[in-house]
Amino acid sequence: MDSAIPWQLTWSSSRTDEAQLRQFIQLAYHREFGAQIPSFLPWLLGIYDKQGQLCAACGVQPAQDSVLFLEQYLDEPVETRLSTLSAQPISRNGIIEIGNFAASNGAAARVMFAGVCLLLSAWGFSHIAFTGTHKIRNIFSRLRMQPVALGQALASRLTQPDTNWGSYYQNKPMVMAGELAHGMDVLRHQSMLLTLFRELPPAPWFDEKERNHA
Repeated sequence: MDSAIPWQLTWSSSRTDEAQLRQFIQLAYHREFGAQIPSFLPWLLGIYDKQGQLCAACGVQPAQDSVLFLEQYLDEPVETRLSTLSAQPISRNGIIEIGNFAASNGAAARVMFAGVCLLLSAWGFSHIAFTGTHKIRNIFSRLRMQPVALGQALASRLTQPDTNWGSYYQNKPMVMAGELAHGMDVLRHQSMLLTLFRELPPAPWFDEKERNHA
């Protein structure tokens, strides 16, 4: 990939932006699984290539703000499960969920994950958590990143079981988590993907907190 012109990471900042990202994600889920996803994570991020075309999107939710969507699949809080598997204490404030993955192709998906790792690491998060199908887990494998499995994501655990997820749960999704420092180290040494980005946008929830206290 040509890194002379940077790719852009951009948060939805208007209803038009949000509608575009939601439509992009919905179309991807419908195409892949015949699904109509019922909800989105609160902060939507678009990734645009050097021509300015939207090529990938995802949603983000810091664990410190509320219960994560993926925690409905787990028997205990995500930080408790991750701390047990890591054999060390993991702070909930350092965990952030990414979800609603959508990408135009495999290459765009790899760029998306690299960009998200770069962004979240820059903001000081220690771990990402996500629900990944076999296809998503393969992308991490191709990037030589090694997230750990926290448990199965079963449709029977959904708090809204009647929603239309199509064939999504037939693709054996797993709740996964990974250490951002490890991911960044792997990307720096084994990939040129991080060079595709020049500027990182500020965290939108920080802006919202500042507005609420103004």
